This record gives sequence, C-alpha cells and structure tokens, in this order.
Amino acid sequence: MTKLLYAGIDIGATNIKYGLVAPDGTILFRSLESTPKQSPTEQLFEKILYCGEQLLVEADNLDGEVKYIGVGSPGSVNVKTGIIQGACPNIPNWVGFHLRDRLAERLNLPVIVDNDANCAALAEYRFGAGQGYRHIICLTIGTGIGGGLILDGKLYHGADYSAGEIGHMLLTDGNDLADDKRFLESVVSAPAILAEMRRLLSEKMTPAFESIIGNDLEKLTMRKIFNGIRRGDRIAPEIFRQKAKVLGIALASLINAFNPELVILGGGVAEGGTIFVDIVRETAMAESLPVAAEALAVVPAKLGNAAGFIGAAFLGADE
Repeated sequence: MTKLLYAGIDIGATNIKYGLVAPDGTILFRSLESTPKQSPTEQLFEKILYCGEQLLVEADNLDGEVKYIGVGSPGSVNVKTGIIQGACPNIPNWVGFHLRDRLAERLNLPVIVDNDANCAALAEYRFGAGQGYRHIICLTIGTGIGGGLILDGKLYHGADYSAGEIGHMLLTDGNDLADDKRFLESVVSAPAILAEMRRLLSEKMTPAFESIIGNDLEKLTMRKIFNGIRRGDRIAPEIFRQKAKVLGIALASLINAFNPELVILGGGVAEGGTIFVDIVRETAMAESLPVAAEALAVVPAKLGNAAGFIGAAFLGADE
C-alpha cells in the first residue's frame, strides 16, 4: 500500500537542501547539492530539477506517493504564478524566472513555490517551536534576515506577496549612516558580524582568536567566532550583544504592529549560542508596549536548517 509523502526543496545561497517528510513531520530522506556559484540561471534550474527527480526516485523506493513538490526560494515569490519577483542578491538574474511552470513541466507533477523564510515559518508553526500558536513572527538570521508571518494560523503574504521582508526594515533616514547601513540586515547578519570582528581583530588580535586563525583574518567564520566565545574571548560576546540589541529594538516595532503570541529566532547567527537570543528577548520585551509583551514568548527555532525544505513540502498540505 502506497503512503502519502511530502517533498520539499529549499534553495539556499550555499546549498540546495531537499527531503521527503511523513505527514507527522518525520524526515524520511534528506540530502543537499551545492548551489552553483555565479552561474547562468539555467544551471541553477537544472540543479533544482535534479533534486526534484531524486525526491521522486526516493519516494518510489519508500513505496510512497508524492502529489506535488514544494520549493522555497530567496526573494519574494508570486505564489499564484510561481514567478520570482523580488531581489535575490546571492542569485544573479533569478528575478523573473518562471520556476513553478518550468519545474512542473519537467517533473510532470504540480509544483508550489514560496519564499524560503515563509517556508521556514510554516515548518516551525506545524512541527517546531510554533506548535500550539496561531500568531507568530519567525526570523532567520544568517547571510541576511528573512521573515515569515503566521497570522491567525495562516501564512501572510501581503497584497503583492512581499510581506515578511523584515531584513529590509529601515533603521535611519540615511542622514547619520551610510546607505549600506540603513537596513536591518546590513547591520545584524553574519556578514555584518564578521566584518566587525575582522575590523577589531585587525586592530588588536586576541589570544583566543590567534589560537584559532593565527593572523589570517580571511579564515574567520561564524563557527570560529562561536568557538572563540567558548574559549573565553571578550570581544566577540560584546559584538553579539550590540547586534542583538539592535535586532531587539527593531523586533519591538514588529511586536507593537502585529501583536504576536510568539517570536521564533532561527538561522546560523541565532543558533550559535544563547547569548544572542537572550539579549534579543530582553530588549524586545523592554521596548515593546506592555500590553503586547505581556503574554509574548521569544524562543529559538527547533528545526535547524531542515525547516526550509520541511515547510516547502507542506505548502499545499491544506489545499
């Protein structure tokens, strides 16, 4: 007897993650492929197509039935047409690509496409930290800041399917900061943290980081920064405190505007340690209206980097 399986693909700047998921959220198969770097759009599409084909092969091996394939993509996505319509800085020429129809034609199967952060939010809502809640803001803090909104138990896309672009919240009018520092994700993200750490370490290398990277600042990564914190470095925690406070203040505005029950923080920056999430929580609670913060919880995500393909897999589960 065949069993119903859900298939999802998550297109990332570094890797394309994909998997098969049981109706209860259990991952039955998962894999990844490297995202082509600075390559023609068609090469990226062929890699996504390969992932879709592999999902169907694995579903057959599991004696399962896949009714559609869900895909999470960077940039805003017109969920009615499956066309990528918003900027994707890490994927050149991706805007305007007819991903849904192109992929469905080649796989001979329906395809549903949505923004990758929306997919992560949906996964956390159904199977992760958001279970039992109906009003959720989900943030993924990594290369940029992605956002997904669950309002009254449903993904909120906005009038033109661009809701949730929280990383593009303006911090200033531009008079007191350079243009590239006006947006939230240009100040609070992995590249921003790395740039600040490199600047400070170039002025004075600390013992903890000298033991990790020597004097080669190009070797510095987020994982090595977390390693430095565990080794007792004093500079890195202070940078995280500063960045977390900025995010907490921005988050307070979202809390006042949407009055969620729950805020979920995911992505590589938030997953590196409790210090970041704790300070975001404390700042957001302190800066929000008391009535909005009274019953609010701010928690780390539970599903890690599987959230994207899990959420993509369930994009059509309720249709």
